[in-house]
Amino acid sequence: MSRGSRGGRRAAQPASDWAPVERLSANGTSVVFVEEASGLTKEFDFSTLLVAPAVQEWLAASLARQITARSGIKRVKSAENLFWVARSFATVLSEHPAPPMHPRDVTADHMLAFRARYEDIKSMGGYIAALRRLLKGDEELSEKAREGLRAIRVRKAAQEARDLEYTDAEWQQIMTAIRHDIRVARDRIHGGRELLSCFRAGDLPHGSQEEAVGRALDVFERTGDVPRYANGTQTFGAVKAGGLGAVSSLLCLSLNELTAFALLLTALTGQNFGTVTAWPAAHFRPDGGLTEDGLALVESVKPRRGPEREHMVVPLEDVLSGADSERRLFRSPLKVYLLLLDLGGTARRLGGLATLFAGHTASPGPHGGTRWASRPRAHHLVRWARDHGFPDAASAAAAGRPCVAARRLRTTVIERRRRPVAHSTRTMRETYLMPSKTVQAESRRVVADALDAEVNKARRQQGVPVFTTDLVHLAQTDLPAAAEVAGVEPQVLKHLLAGDQDTPLASCTDHTAGPHTPAGLPCTASFLACLDCENARALPHQLPVQLAAIDELQALRPHVEPQVWTVRFEPRIRQLHDIVHAFEPTERDKARDAITENQRELVRNLLEGRWDLR
Repeated sequence: MSRGSRGGRRAAQPASDWAPVERLSANGTSVVFVEEASGLTKEFDFSTLLVAPAVQEWLAASLARQITARSGIKRVKSAENLFWVARSFATVLSEHPAPPMHPRDVTADHMLAFRARYEDIKSMGGYIAALRRLLKGDEELSEKAREGLRAIRVRKAAQEARDLEYTDAEWQQIMTAIRHDIRVARDRIHGGRELLSCFRAGDLPHGSQEEAVGRALDVFERTGDVPRYANGTQTFGAVKAGGLGAVSSLLCLSLNELTAFALLLTALTGQNFGTVTAWPAAHFRPDGGLTEDGLALVESVKPRRGPEREHMVVPLEDVLSGADSERRLFRSPLKVYLLLLDLGGTARRLGGLATLFAGHTASPGPHGGTRWASRPRAHHLVRWARDHGFPDAASAAAAGRPCVAARRLRTTVIERRRRPVAHSTRTMRETYLMPSKTVQAESRRVVADALDAEVNKARRQQGVPVFTTDLVHLAQTDLPAAAEVAGVEPQVLKHLLAGDQDTPLASCTDHTAGPHTPAGLPCTASFLACLDCENARALPHQLPVQLAAIDELQALRPHVEPQVWTVRFEPRIRQLHDIVHAFEPTERDKARDAITENQRELVRNLLEGRWDLR
């Protein structure tokens, strides 16, 4: 049987319209995977696995389920990785003392045996994760087997430097190397174009080296090759010009330079390295390309986002208007994009390419292939880093030059910008920001500042000191003793008891020593803020107005926005409750009966802000 993977399409349709196909043959099970972007086909044969036929078919079905058109696996290499783990798991099953004859016979012991096989390998966690991906959503496994796979725990090595953001010094080292390559490529190609124009205009001295190079450039620009004899060897003039490699470099970018452009665009946009290198040369300019500033909209594809969200439109902006040209070039995504579009024009035309990244290589490789490079790959990044003296992750010293990794570049961009780039806010927070040492340090400071603020607020709002009825009686017989208990001067206590220093909700020990105004000046803070002030004191004769204030605040709550209530009024009502509950219930009942209409009006004016205008 055959199974289409998109919209019910069948295997009889063209390979470019569908993705993987599961094909069950007479001698076993095989899965055919078709790469959507290139049409490259790969067949994975499970009939050679040393397990029972039912298990072969089960593993084949598991692979087919994970590489459908609706999955995030779009490349042959990714499918090969899953097939590799399926083959490794089959080897473990065949060597187990109790090899399963059917998927339901697979147990937790088989999962542990797979773990034990790679126990001493540093990347064991990757193998376990791949097996979990392969068997994700499998309904033929027993529940105990699924639990056994979920229960496998691997040692968590310390987070490697390649997963952390770059420091400012490391970032500068990498950017300096990248900008150097781009600047050299720009000047070289512009110089080559100028030399070609001079040759075609007849301005070069006859028989000179410049004329030889110009003649070779003229042929290369038209044909994509240097002049050759009938037997295919380069002519004397072409050799004099430096050969194909030297001539092509005057009009085309090399793979190393394409890699530098890809790294710079990754650093400027925060997009994935692979996503950037697949950008097309076609784009849309809302301004029609008539202005120097503006932006370009580029269609992009990120398969991991899923079939519904993999297609994106990436805006490339010129955000440094007014700056000098060199600064704008290396810090503007639009300028870098347009420069790459320009420098790759010759290679794009001669090679028939439609991609943004287009270059030429004089050595197509030992297995043949085209000389026209369409996009740099991960191994080109490794080569670029090695050529520029950057170490790999294993040999990078703590105080030396950093290793160059596209993931670290992207992590650094996201950590600095703090906004998602082609992923969800949750992914940004959990995958990129939470492991960041910088973010962790900042988070600790934020939490510490918040806790300190709450502690300080609690200290300020721990309660206005309440002078109870017993203290008032003591003051009537022994003022100095009562003042000592109250912690104020006797004369101040006398004025407080007399009501000479009352505010609407409390009394003030010194209105010229408040925390909101310079010393010696009358306090200008709102009377509601008196409940936060260290100079505030609560006395028994103020209990009625405080109870009235509680009533008015509770009546006000349904008519106020919840956010306003929480910030402005809720702390006040808590403070007033703390004050009134310092008195006996009988005292509160007596005070409530003594509330006057003037006191209620005073509280209304206070809450409406009229007292603040005085």
